[in-house]
Amino acid sequence: MTLHLRMDVDGALRRLPGLPATVTAALAAVRNDSVGGDRLAETLQQDPGFSRAVLTVLDTPFFGAAGSEIGMRAICRSTSRVSLERAMIAAAVLRQLPGGGDQWFDRYAFWEHSVGVGVIARALAADLGQDEQQAFTAGLLHDLGRIVLDVYFPREFQGVVRYRQRHDTWIRDAEVAVLGFDHCVFGGSVAVRWGLPVDLVEAVCSHHTPEAANVHHDVTRMVHVADVLARGLQLGDPGDDTIPMLSQGAMKRLGLNWKALRRVLKDVDNQLPAGHDLVRLSIGHDACVSA
Repeated sequence: MTLHLRMDVDGALRRLPGLPATVTAALAAVRNDSVGGDRLAETLQQDPGFSRAVLTVLDTPFFGAAGSEIGMRAICRSTSRVSLERAMIAAAVLRQLPGGGDQWFDRYAFWEHSVGVGVIARALAADLGQDEQQAFTAGLLHDLGRIVLDVYFPREFQGVVRYRQRHDTWIRDAEVAVLGFDHCVFGGSVAVRWGLPVDLVEAVCSHHTPEAANVHHDVTRMVHVADVLARGLQLGDPGDDTIPMLSQGAMKRLGLNWKALRRVLKDVDNQLPAGHDLVRLSIGHDACVSA
């Protein structure tokens, strides 16, 4: 018998914890131009665990700030506020939604897929002359709604996984059938609830329907293409093995063709190990249970 567990999105959001107060304070500080670098560093260091997580993200080639070598104060003085904000968002979400899992869903494999999408989106951005850190962060967080469902609403999400297994369908279709909405709708609402920037909200909401993006069209298109490619390359496990249809409109508007994609994917091979290291250092693997 199929289990239908219709959820009210607004009600679920009221039950969802916000980001920790230390994180929201640090994000407010980094977005405030009147807050100097030293004061920002002090704000970050009020939460040593979060501070270390931010340095871990900044140490990757996706940000290239070598944070652990020069320390938080020097980082806050020398790194752009946009880069710091993106690194803080990535660190906060990885820390809020850790690895682990059960027989239903392997969170470590989920994050391996997500970082793979981030790496491909960043490579696309580099090829197209777009913002690489924006693309990486959007790709990393594109399936935010799904991991939030698994961590905070496990009963409902297990119903989704059971439906997918029973009907051998795309997990997004299983979400709609069981919950009444998909991870894109829910993830976009979570992103707004947690105060993420509009470009990330749109990428989370519209990465399967890039034509629906209202403002940040190109980053959403890049994440869409990156997600399809990551699924085709079997990078991690987003919850099923379906490869969604690639939007030819997104390809055309980005000026991409298959020759360009092959060129981009050559660069991706060199960057994926750093993505795997970020997942390992941020959420670990010891506690994870393979699906």
